[in-house]
Amino acid sequence: MEGLLQFRRLKHSIQQVGQDTGDDLQKQISTKENDGGKRIVDFDVDDPNNPCNWSLLYKLLCTCLVWNLVFVTGWASAAGSAAHEVTAKDFHVSKIAESLSTAMYLFGVGTGALLAGPISETIGRLFTYLSTSMFYLIWIMASALAPNFAAQIVFKLLAGLFSAASMSIYGGTLADMFEPNERAVVWPFFALSPLLGPTIAPIASGWIVDCMGWRWVDWVTLIISGAAFLAAVAFLPETFSPIILSFKASLVRKETGDQSYKSEHDEEANLLTRLKDNLSMIVYFIFRETTTLLFGIYITLLYMLIFGFLEGFNYIFTQTYHFDVGYRFTSFGAIGVGILLGLPYVVLLNHFSSPGPKVPPPEKRLKPAVFASVLLPISLFWIGWTNRPDISYWSDLGACCLFGFALMALFTSTYHYILDAYGTNAASALAAITFMRYFASGGMVLATEPLYKVLTVKWMLTLLGCVAAVLTPVPWIFSWKGTSMRRRSKWAEA
Repeated sequence: MEGLLQFRRLKHSIQQVGQDTGDDLQKQISTKENDGGKRIVDFDVDDPNNPCNWSLLYKLLCTCLVWNLVFVTGWASAAGSAAHEVTAKDFHVSKIAESLSTAMYLFGVGTGALLAGPISETIGRLFTYLSTSMFYLIWIMASALAPNFAAQIVFKLLAGLFSAASMSIYGGTLADMFEPNERAVVWPFFALSPLLGPTIAPIASGWIVDCMGWRWVDWVTLIISGAAFLAAVAFLPETFSPIILSFKASLVRKETGDQSYKSEHDEEANLLTRLKDNLSMIVYFIFRETTTLLFGIYITLLYMLIFGFLEGFNYIFTQTYHFDVGYRFTSFGAIGVGILLGLPYVVLLNHFSSPGPKVPPPEKRLKPAVFASVLLPISLFWIGWTNRPDISYWSDLGACCLFGFALMALFTSTYHYILDAYGTNAASALAAITFMRYFASGGMVLATEPLYKVLTVKWMLTLLGCVAAVLTPVPWIFSWKGTSMRRRSKWAEA
């Protein structure tokens, strides 16, 4: 609805100018001429149709609407984990087999992330959010009604595939509206969404399964997702400037009768070409770009830990401390508390490390990660080596809180660094990382229970802690040598 009103306002403003002579309209439209003789339409100075010129309150409203979409799709990624045991009994399959439902959702997100960016840059952010969210809702409802295990697996895969847009293009939406210095303040708050979604969902789902049955996990997911979708339909505008300018150019052509008016978007490649270029860049970022490879592995580890804990808490809290299903998943609240405690740390450190209006170098964004990189392995070793019946469960909850703190600082800082370091190429760099982290997380969901059985909590967490310790120098190295590494990169902004 807001999108339609937005374009009606743009149409009205063009028609108001068009009430004068055609020459007057042509003089008042900001354009530049390209090599082919086309007049490329641009925004006027202080143009209210330019998302960067919207009021701060309106930008924050748009941010909250996208925040909700990201939160509910993140919620859906972890909500079903609390129901694996009960659902497995209903469908007469093993619990490990039923964990495939969560894994397939994550595989769907990883696959969809490869497509979402080019699609949103072709048809616009708004239509991408709304169309994919509508199909996501359909497949979540289908999952709630699934008659058998095979149907549930297929529906979860499709739900994940269509949730991928919300999970992967939000960085582009923020970049559409906020300048880099503004983004430094907004981004840490927004980062709560992709982190709290899969953290809070198991808490609620554990009690929903106990009190209402496993199908209600999907029904509750559908209800909150539907509310976020309806809010976006009603109030979310288009934020992608090239799409707005394309519509503006079409209105100018209609008013003046001059077909030479175009937007840069009209002159660019079609969707298939964008997809081809995007996939080739993603392959490059995964295998040949040191920055995205190392930070991709780091963020992938963080997400593997989050989704690994979905099954791992059964061994950490139920088998050691005899927590029932509800209390076991309520333990995720400790991670959530740590995430919230990490927010002021990130915001304040960003502020004091780069005061003033000048845009700092991307390496400044890594300040919160430098300290947090040390805390991550400490939290994992803490859980692994104190998870004993003779030591209070509060010790493990404290370690989970520390893990949440490190998770918030590392995820926010590394994501922000990629955004600033790669500029216009950041979408492809982040798509590569999104693909890596969700595919690896899906694999982790399937592997967690067998690994805990073989290794036990102590050695499983020790192994993960050692991996985290090996990665500890990454933010330190880039904070120190990041500038020179960006200069050598083909795609980074020096």
